[in-house]
Amino acid sequence: MPTYNFQRRFVEKILSGEKPHTIRRRRKHPTKVGDMLYMYTGLRTKQAFKFAEAPCIDVMPIDILPLEKRIMKTMSPTVSEWLSNDEIRRLACRDGFGGEYDAVDEFFHFFLTTYHDLYLEDFEIIWWNINQLAVMEARDEVR
Repeated sequence: MPTYNFQRRFVEKILSGEKPHTIRRRRKHPTKVGDMLYMYTGLRTKQAFKFAEAPCIDVMPIDILPLEKRIMKTMSPTVSEWLSNDEIRRLACRDGFGGEYDAVDEFFHFFLTTYHDLYLEDFEIIWWNINQLAVMEARDEVR
């Protein structure tokens, strides 16, 4: 029963289907395909609110190098490959970036300032089925 907290700025993009995944550090008990993902905003506050849930359809291990603006995906324990610049741009846009800055710059800046590390290993892209996204009752302050 993986629970994920999202910044408010991502809620509308998730609900519209524009953001079909999240990128997180791998957990002690990793998310698996088939798990129901519970999506919240404001977790650990009095304003906590579950806004959606959906089944996980894919999990892809990645390493992020924010200063180099590179991402390596792991297909198996012995096979990894770098994402192309175009794949990184599409990933950054799908992940909800691209507002004030260029999506790629904003994406890498977010990871650098959030995790304060030059090499972010043991992360994963967690995809959910947007066609099975169950939206909870809307609250005005969430949107």
